Amino acid sequence: MYSDIYELNFSKIKTYRECPLEYYLKYVQGKREGLVPASSLGVSIHRTLEEYHRNSNDPSELLSYYDDCWLGAGYSSAGEQMEWYLKGKKMLEIYAQREYERKTTVDSTEREFIFEEKPWTFRGKIDRIDKHPDGSWEVIDYKTGTDVDLSLDITGSLQLGIYAVGARRAWNLKKGKATFYYVAFDQTVSAPFEAFDERKILDTFIEVGKKIEVNDFEPNLAQCEHCPFNTRCNKTAPQI
Repeated sequence: MYSDIYELNFSKIKTYRECPLEYYLKYVQGKREGLVPASSLGVSIHRTLEEYHRNSNDPSELLSYYDDCWLGAGYSSAGEQMEWYLKGKKMLEIYAQREYERKTTVDSTEREFIFEEKPWTFRGKIDRIDKHPDGSWEVIDYKTGTDVDLSLDITGSLQLGIYAVGARRAWNLKKGKATFYYVAFDQTVSAPFEAFDERKILDTFIEVGKKIEVNDFEPNLAQCEHCPFNTRCNKTAPQI
């Protein structure tokens, strides 16, 4: 399974920047990352919110979607699974309370954008797109983890940046903002589309794309401790 090297998305760029060899294992060899409790809960919450916003306008129904969308993989025991289930339930109970106060209209969920700057194709999928009463737009990415710094300047975020660019390039959404929704903290952090440097963002993607194009997969050994493939990797660049 060789991923199209000319198709760039945030996950590919993030992986390559962390470790080119990890990119090779994941996107060239097609190795799968194992689930752990935090990532499994993230999948469950994302699925829940997608189904809820697609099918209901009643916040009291949100938790029923959680039970239907719960993913039981990635936990070492039934006790650990219940512990994380309850963490997610608490997050969603707070999310549901905020829903009663929401003034926006949810336009779409899990919406994919695609645009080109030859030979590169840029692709991404955004968790939620809202329309405000004044006609402006908001692209929202859910964050379910707790290891985050809420004080960081999000205009430097490559992920939110490419989402803002994608919304303008692919959907012609001129007026709006990009938002991280930190579900675990019940906080949102936003910046207007124009606060993101479009040329810098695209150039960063293309710079990585050019390294992938020439099969530059030298490992970043400083990343080994955090790598999902650290027990399945010989830590040497492949001979291509």
